[in-house]
Amino acid sequence: MSLPDSQTVATKSHLLPILRAAIRAIETDRLGQAQDLLDSILRQEPDFADALHLLGYIALQRGDLERAKALVERAIAIDYHFENYHLTLGHILLAAGDREGARSSFGAALTLNKKLPDPYIGLAHGFMAEGAIEAAIGALYTAFNDNLKHPETNYMLGFALLAKGDTKQAMGFFRRAHVMSPDTVRYKIGFARALRDLSLKRPDPELIGTVLRLLGTPGVEPRDLASVVESGIRLDPAFALLNGLDALSPDAAGAILANPKCPDLAALPAFAAWLAHGLVSDATIEARLRALRRGVLHLALTQPAALERFSRLLALMAVRAFQAEYVDAVDAAEAALLPQLDQRLATADPARDACTLTVQALYRPLYHRPDAARLSAAAWPAAFADLKRIQLDEPLAERGIAAALPALTPIDDAVSRNVQEMYEESPFPRWHQPILGTPLTVPVRLRAALPLQTIPALTAQELDILVAGCGTGLHAILAATSYQSARVQAIDLSRTSLAYASRKAAEIGIRNVDFAQADILRIGEIGRRFDVIESFGVLHHLRDPAAGLAQLVRLLKPDGYMMLGLYSELGRRDVVAARELIARHGFSDSPDDVRRFRSEVWRLDPALAARLAKSSAFHALSDLRDLVFHRQEHRYTPQQLRRLIDGAGLEFLGFEFTSPQPLHQYRQSFPADATATDLDNWAIMETGNPDLFANCYRFWVRHKH
Repeated sequence: MSLPDSQTVATKSHLLPILRAAIRAIETDRLGQAQDLLDSILRQEPDFADALHLLGYIALQRGDLERAKALVERAIAIDYHFENYHLTLGHILLAAGDREGARSSFGAALTLNKKLPDPYIGLAHGFMAEGAIEAAIGALYTAFNDNLKHPETNYMLGFALLAKGDTKQAMGFFRRAHVMSPDTVRYKIGFARALRDLSLKRPDPELIGTVLRLLGTPGVEPRDLASVVESGIRLDPAFALLNGLDALSPDAAGAILANPKCPDLAALPAFAAWLAHGLVSDATIEARLRALRRGVLHLALTQPAALERFSRLLALMAVRAFQAEYVDAVDAAEAALLPQLDQRLATADPARDACTLTVQALYRPLYHRPDAARLSAAAWPAAFADLKRIQLDEPLAERGIAAALPALTPIDDAVSRNVQEMYEESPFPRWHQPILGTPLTVPVRLRAALPLQTIPALTAQELDILVAGCGTGLHAILAATSYQSARVQAIDLSRTSLAYASRKAAEIGIRNVDFAQADILRIGEIGRRFDVIESFGVLHHLRDPAAGLAQLVRLLKPDGYMMLGLYSELGRRDVVAARELIARHGFSDSPDDVRRFRSEVWRLDPALAARLAKSSAFHALSDLRDLVFHRQEHRYTPQQLRRLIDGAGLEFLGFEFTSPQPLHQYRQSFPADATATDLDNWAIMETGNPDLFANCYRFWVRHKH
């Protein structure tokens, strides 16, 4: 949405500096300051259309649609011929659910300026909210033909085409938007999503270079890039040169690595970047890493000097092993050699033994060593700086953080204590880069999540948010950056997870989250109330999810909203099959048995193994443990969700999806349900599309009124 150009639109020159200051305040999310400045203008000039329009824009951002509409309509009455006023009114009406009115306003803007792309983008937003994807694409192509180099038009076309399922075309438009505006995070995220299923058939260094620059961008899901990056790695000639390494014993692999002509895979940009982010989900690359591990283990015991030229590769491999929590099984030959390495490194000096210490770090984390504090205090060669930080400095710091965390409730439920123990052993998930949101008011956030609902404005100017079950902090950090003027209270059973979360939040400068230990089954005792409560993937691990939900309801303000994520019975069918297999063959949830299951499932049920391996959770130990070994799990059907929600005295507002396609399909199948909240209908939808809720049901509720 465009803001007015104060230099060309404002007619009162003595008020122009104040208007400029207000625009700068809006552009930097200082809405309160902007409103004060605009109010001061209107006290002098009550009919200053620019000031009225901007106040309407602020009201829209705060979710006060009635006031926003009145202000902008007044600005239009004063100066009908400025297209931005009609654009803003169109967005206000769209947020209020008046799509016909919105289309009329966008049409008025087009009448005033047919070359302007923004009205077409506004129309596309309206069509997408209705699920009319083809109509949205048509409007955007009209804008695109006149504005080939307009990044937002390209981005929206990519988004609409992706929703339609036309991934190849979507990728092209996302890439154009990203090239035109390389620092815009939304464009990076869209481009990455379009790449999710792309597997290269031939080398494409230019594309791989572009993709690697997306890594590390907050909000970009690394798993979206896995297929393209890992196919690029497999196609690299240097990687292919070592294809014969994979089946060799430690001594044979070591002999190849000791050859001065052996390529150093750390010189491959994609391979190095992928390991640095702790990411590997491809079976061929996993096999290559296990072969390299066997070879360097042999060299560490026989020719340690031969390891020096692989310093960077060793460090990268150890970072990836740590991030994946040593998910790779250790074969008998390696197990026989490890005691020798441990004995040799009993009094290791990093200045002298960094390479061999790093080989040890391929099998177990350095902070588990009894002399971890000494190693952390020692000086390491520069090539191992990241390894030292990740495997020593940060875990040791987390121990101190964990001890200092406050406890809001006791943990005295037996199941809660059992689940707590699991997450103390396996904090979930370990993550490399955060997912950050865009600060929005609650009404704006919910209207994006629930486009078929009418969401009234909240009265609170400063929000209290509860994230119940925050794990290692990804969810809490996302919440802290997704709501304007919010303070987030994040709780979890596990101090180890909370310490990781607290350290990561401080590391990226998140200051509006408080972390504390608590049990949801006792959380109602803390005596606080919250505007928004989010609990995703947590209640289904409680002994009694209904009792946990009742505790959360006690904390929800009368006009507040709650987002829940619960497992689907149908969506978890492969997990159910895996849990039955685990029980039948007597696997425990110990790390060794998790690794053993991961290796043996390919023999026990190859088809199931192939389906499980498509999940990123299959490729990290704590993730896999959480996926199929969890000690407590409930699953739901849509009808069971309704009973749970009704029993808590809540109203179901709808499911939240990342794409408009499910809502579009629902409205085509059930046009009489205008708000898409009939859970019997959703049961029919899910039966026809069993993977619709494969991750979780994600939905919003509020108190019944």
